[in-house]
Amino acid sequence: MKFSSLLLGLAALGAGAFWAERDYRGWRSLGIGGIPPTPRGWLTVTKWRAKKKEVFGAALYSAEIGQPGNHAYLSPLVTRNGPRPSIAPWPVPHRQRDQFIGTGMKQKLQDVFDEAVRRHDDAVHYALSFYEKHSPAVTLRDPNCGHAHARLGQGETAHIHPGDGSMHMIFSPSDAATVIEAKWGERHPLCGVMATLPSTYLYVYPPRDDFELDVVKNLLEASIAHMTKSGAVSAPQGGQ
Repeated sequence: MKFSSLLLGLAALGAGAFWAERDYRGWRSLGIGGIPPTPRGWLTVTKWRAKKKEVFGAALYSAEIGQPGNHAYLSPLVTRNGPRPSIAPWPVPHRQRDQFIGTGMKQKLQDVFDEAVRRHDDAVHYALSFYEKHSPAVTLRDPNCGHAHARLGQGETAHIHPGDGSMHMIFSPSDAATVIEAKWGERHPLCGVMATLPSTYLYVYPPRDDFELDVVKNLLEASIAHMTKSGAVSAPQGGQ
């Protein structure tokens, strides 16, 4: 009986070690994010996996919509064509596993961000990402003069993930609901878990064509408008 228990224990230990090695390799394959790509970092992220929240519901923004300080900078969006990308199970780095874009579209996307920074040069600039740690982010020049969302992440407004072309942006509650409901993005699964993540910190899917690039351009404008409390934008009309 004791021998059988020992064998079962060894089998369970072996299965656990196999799973851990495979999971660690899968996590490392996502590239560098906001936590060191080390065994210790993987252990931290593994703990966070158990705390992930729901990412598609927009109802949690209902209480804020219509309240002072909230504004809809986006017009109604057309629904994104096709299914959402498959998102990797690790919350950090927050990345997708399919629907990747090519080098040409990544460059166009970077050009959109560069142009937005030039256009709003008085309010934003590029700085090292507070969230990603290893790449530049559109950041407020003076986050201390901003609202609560601006101060949580030291003014970080939006960034691109170089590996897959996906993005994170911070929106107003109204715009966050619009983006999620039209399938252009989803909430970070650690919103409500990590104190530095506002509830409107969204993962935005990479643009697959020029129409989608125009939508992303307007999403970025809405994000900057929310964080700087300036202007209003309209989404492109028409559809796919």
